[in-house]
Amino acid sequence: MLSFHLVAAIEKDLWATGTVNEKYLKALNALFGNFPRLRATEPATRSIPHLVTSLKTGSEATQEAALDALFLLRQAWSACPAEVSRAQLVAAADAIPLLQYLIQSGPPRFQEKTEFLLQCLPGTLEVIIKSGNNMKQSVGNPSVCCKLTLGNTPPRQTIVSWIY
Repeated sequence: MLSFHLVAAIEKDLWATGTVNEKYLKALNALFGNFPRLRATEPATRSIPHLVTSLKTGSEATQEAALDALFLLRQAWSACPAEVSRAQLVAAADAIPLLQYLIQSGPPRFQEKTEFLLQCLPGTLEVIIKSGNNMKQSVGNPSVCCKLTLGNTPPRQTIVSWIY
């Protein structure tokens, strides 16, 4: 119970100050790492917007600590109660553009964790087929259903719409 109160106290201080620094993130990482059950708590969920802010505005060390914290949370999503997991996924989805940016411009050591996070976060995928007249004629319909597989996620059915 003490560790839950520590996470809640850190989270409260983060909201009060509006800043996230490497020291806070390292404390969160130590708590999440040593007490895995904390990852499925409300304070852990409420810390996610601060982690996303750290990815956007923090120093390289702060960004790395935020990535580590998100990665620790991600490891628990399959074991979390469904509503907690869903809330954490939705909150962390705000990081998608930042994670994509970090893959392209961040240090190489960010690569693996960033790619793992991108594979599990909910987001939108738009598929545009610019030259598909033969496929359209063979199917005979302006939109086609197909299955897409991204990374190691299960295949998902989606509709591919034609753009003229």
